[in-house]
Amino acid sequence: MKSVDESGKNILVVEGNHEGLVTKCNDGELVGAAERYAAVLQGLEKNMQITITRPHFSNDPAPPVHWQDIDGVVFTGSGVYWSADEDEAAPARKIMEAAFKSSMPVFGSCYGMQLGVAVLGGRIRANPLGSEIAIARDIQINDAGEKHALYKNKPTLFDALCMHRDEVQHTGHAVDILSGNSHCAIQAVAAKASDIRFWGVQYHPELHFSDIARCLERSDFVDIFEAPSAIGLNAPAGLSREEIIHDFHHLDEDKNRAALKERYNLSQTVFKRSVHECELSNWLDSF
Repeated sequence: MKSVDESGKNILVVEGNHEGLVTKCNDGELVGAAERYAAVLQGLEKNMQITITRPHFSNDPAPPVHWQDIDGVVFTGSGVYWSADEDEAAPARKIMEAAFKSSMPVFGSCYGMQLGVAVLGGRIRANPLGSEIAIARDIQINDAGEKHALYKNKPTLFDALCMHRDEVQHTGHAVDILSGNSHCAIQAVAAKASDIRFWGVQYHPELHFSDIARCLERSDFVDIFEAPSAIGLNAPAGLSREEIIHDFHHLDEDKNRAALKERYNLSQTVFKRSVHECELSNWLDSF
């Protein structure tokens, strides 16, 4: 691995989506999960360099990674129809395997966490309780998590922005479980082996409320993640999807935040960005 100098860390961000789930700006620039992650990471650490690769793009296959130029890897979430242990996920798993072989610091979020667990022998499934949408409520850090650097300075009970259908069914005994909640028993993991530097979370510390709103707006996300009345939103009865989307677009703003916070029973742990992004800060501080 190259040394980190004044130019800052070079982080490889692995896009979890295929072309159909990534939008374009008016100038043709791509805007996907990788770009959202890049923006948050660069806000956390000065002079960071970002390299993006997209293994699930059929028309733009991921080029070989020059691992000697990379300091750490982030695997994003995804809205793809397949699970992380299925054949369609093989291109992303291949990059995960190479990162582990290189003893690279790896952070996986949602689909990214599931990819890491699958590579390490675990199993993934659609959560039998249904999708966890918008807010993962009351995530409890366990004893192992309280001792792990992932959760340094994190409240032991917190909420997080999320959007997922699948969950880790079985870890394969290669990772420690660090947190969970009543809907998803495995909300964070870390590899047990010292030569595999993998941390993963089922939720999305990079997302903002407006990102959740944009997910709910898209017909493909609605098809995959069911209706927005699913667990996590805690929306008052009678609110339409359009009203919920409108509210979430405005939750990042100070105006009317108090009223919307009460409407959706939201805790401060999802509003304060230093708390919500804590896991990413801790990961960056680990290398």
